[in-house]
Amino acid sequence: MSHNITSRYQATYRKDQVNLTISSAKRGTSLAFVGVAGVGKSNIINFLRNIQENAPHIKQDVERMYFPVVDATQWQGTPDSLWEMMAEALHQATSKLPSSLDNGKGALATEDGHTYKNLQAQLHRICQELKCHVMFVLDDFDKALETGPLTMLEGLNGLRSEGNRDFLSYLIFTKRLPHILGGSYNIKDNSKFYDLISPNIYALKPYSKDDALKMLAHLNEIAGSPLSDSDLDQIYELAGGHARLLKVVFDIWVEEGASGIKAAYFADKPDVQHECRRILINLHDHEQEVALLVARNLHQAEHQDVIDHLARRGILTNSNPITWFSSLMAQFLSTYERKVS
Repeated sequence: MSHNITSRYQATYRKDQVNLTISSAKRGTSLAFVGVAGVGKSNIINFLRNIQENAPHIKQDVERMYFPVVDATQWQGTPDSLWEMMAEALHQATSKLPSSLDNGKGALATEDGHTYKNLQAQLHRICQELKCHVMFVLDDFDKALETGPLTMLEGLNGLRSEGNRDFLSYLIFTKRLPHILGGSYNIKDNSKFYDLISPNIYALKPYSKDDALKMLAHLNEIAGSPLSDSDLDQIYELAGGHARLLKVVFDIWVEEGASGIKAAYFADKPDVQHECRRILINLHDHEQEVALLVARNLHQAEHQDVIDHLARRGILTNSNPITWFSSLMAQFLSTYERKVS
């Protein structure tokens, strides 16, 4: 039996972030989204990767727009490795361009020392001959920012020279703030690439309730609709708008028939604990320390700046009393013992 599954991507899906990204790409403006692990950035990336197919769900013209996606977790730690990944991603994203402008994979084949120049040539053809807008999506770019080298980052800025500035830009996704990641070589003062993104660094918060419930409805439909709307509301109350936690709790609920069970039941589940720990350890050290103090109601006035920052990231609400994006996360933090190396 076939099912008419509702589209995962609806007109309101992450509309602020998607519209911001598209309008930035049209101007050649780079930006960064900083969000906790599992917050749902992969779904934004998939939306952009398939932007032509998803065009009916947005109100902007994306006809000559491409978002090559680079998974930086596969980066081998060298500039050539990054250039090769970018060239391959660019080829895949623009494979339907006229052959006179995209000479196929052979045009991307590299010789020692020529990887960067070949990428430059390919971008020149796509951006200047066809006037296409290209925004490279550099996913999980934390390690690259943290380890450099700085000359590699400046190479990213260099690709925009010689007529590409209005057509080439970058969207980076990180779990931590870029200037702290690149602190060892003072990226704030020494990097023109950082200057590209520094005016446009945004917190990628957990889903709004509307988007979270849409995600749960989609999961429920795929699973054959085993849960009621009331069940889905309860899952949202437990997991908040955190995409991965929503999925974990949904799967447990469906498998174990957990309707009506309290938060403590889920908080003891290994998959839930794993996800909460992953969120915590991917915060900056000072954010981890303050988060644990807040969870135990031991924070002081001196911690307010970090609390404000955590609130901007959507991890907690800067209210009285302070609340967390997820009751499961709050319970996890209240008992977690952080090991200090």
